[in-house]
Amino acid sequence: MNDIAYLNGEFIKRDQAKVSIEDRGFQFGDSIYEVIKLYDGQLFALERHLHRMLKGINRIDINFNYNLEELKKICKQVIKKNQDYPKSKSGSLYIQITRGAAPRSHEFTSDLEPTIIMYLLPTKKYSQALRKEGAAAITMPDRRWELCSVKSTNLLPNILSKQEAKEKGVIEALFVADNKKITEGSSSNVFIVNEGVVKTHPATDDILNGITRSIILDLDYHDFVVREEKFSLNDLYDADEVFITSTTKEVLGIVEIDDKKINNGRVGPITQKIHQKFKNYLNEYLD
Repeated sequence: MNDIAYLNGEFIKRDQAKVSIEDRGFQFGDSIYEVIKLYDGQLFALERHLHRMLKGINRIDINFNYNLEELKKICKQVIKKNQDYPKSKSGSLYIQITRGAAPRSHEFTSDLEPTIIMYLLPTKKYSQALRKEGAAAITMPDRRWELCSVKSTNLLPNILSKQEAKEKGVIEALFVADNKKITEGSSSNVFIVNEGVVKTHPATDDILNGITRSIILDLDYHDFVVREEKFSLNDLYDADEVFITSTTKEVLGIVEIDDKKINNGRVGPITQKIHQKFKNYLNEYLD
């Protein structure tokens, strides 16, 4: 495998790519990132990811002069440089844009040169058995900052929650805000189904507007409704179906939460239909 990374305008072997110890992304988490899934060597929903990234960069005022088309070109060059990356291997393109390197200070100047990093990384595969049988989750307090819509590398609350989920043998931690409102998962968006209505938290600053989430909301459905609407912890427990979405998980049924069974511990029919709709969209996109 070539394993070539992109760093500040240069293509370089990944193990030789180095970032300054004074980089603000390293010292403060002062940076934005994206993970874009590869299917058969093609980047899926590239423009959606890059639009979200550019919006986040503007939101936190990073001095960044690349436009969408320039970024798309670099992304595709990274894939080309790694052309022997096995198409059968599940992988993603990781992108990180930091504010840049400067002597350590909480304040920053507007003229810093940003650090731009891109490289391929392996992505966990989820078995068909898991998709058929469903997964378990726990709930945890939402301790994150108030701009969750910005895909920042400040992920410590997410990391600690994901680790607790792992230690408890479940796949995800679902966040509960102070008023018992469900926001999202530590690395996913969450949906519930009740009486044929599918609900997910609106795309406010309380959540990250996931790419898979946004695609699902854009698709057409005939026998049920999908809408953005807040719901509570009790709504989650009482739901007919629950599923989570993310770039790597796609659509994954949740059949147990905090040791409480959902849909008698079975993946529900609407979850299955939505995942099939997403797969159909994916296949059309890649054609």
